[in-house]
Amino acid sequence: GVVQGLLVHRDWAPAYGVTGDAIRIDEQNLRTTAEVLTRALEMSGEAITVARHPIDRVLCICRHFTLLHTALLRSQGVPARVRCGFSNYFDPARWYDHWITERWNGERWVRDDPQVDEKQAATVNLDFDPYDQPPGRFLTGAEAWTAARAGDVDASVFGIFDMWGLAFIAGNVLSDFACLNKVELLPWDGWGMMTGPHDPVTDEATAVLDDVSTLATKDDLDAIRDRYLSDDRLRVPPDITSVINGELVEVHLAL
Repeated sequence: GVVQGLLVHRDWAPAYGVTGDAIRIDEQNLRTTAEVLTRALEMSGEAITVARHPIDRVLCICRHFTLLHTALLRSQGVPARVRCGFSNYFDPARWYDHWITERWNGERWVRDDPQVDEKQAATVNLDFDPYDQPPGRFLTGAEAWTAARAGDVDASVFGIFDMWGLAFIAGNVLSDFACLNKVELLPWDGWGMMTGPHDPVTDEATAVLDDVSTLATKDDLDAIRDRYLSDDRLRVPPDITSVINGELVEVHLAL
């Protein structure tokens, strides 16, 4: 509820009455939790637990909902992590690029989508609890890659906008692997072996992605960490690129 009272999703904004000049599109490039909260407090000095009017919420994407949600959970001592992958509950015919939270309840990782409020759940006729999702409604990048490689799913229905297919899934494998190592980037960032969503996936890249996907789904955090730190193709360096307003720019990260 705190997260939903602070943020409004870019693509859902009109449903909340936020249109025209009120669409402050640059806010989607806010990178850190501190930046998101700073912007929220610039627009309203009330406590973050007070829900803002939609026009006074920070404009963002799913990644920001789960980033802030994860940070707040961790601040309360709840183990939590950002996951990058795909959901099929906004459109059953498509697997849309999407980010959610996983939180540890003492026995298992619970998949929790902090973006989906009552309005969104009603709009898409959600028939399950978005804060404790059943298996198969969200696939991590690794799960989607493994299923596509096995022929269990059609890779061409994974993506967003005009970006669909195996190359897009590959990008989410890498983004999710970084998230498992507590480096939660923007979806339009690039580094290492990350390529464009329309580029072919080479045989060499396929072999690496097969291996990384296996590691991620086994959830051996020590093995995941060792592989991340030892492979320059996977590890996020301080200097990356990002596509901002259609332009490729260089970004320096404080890792």
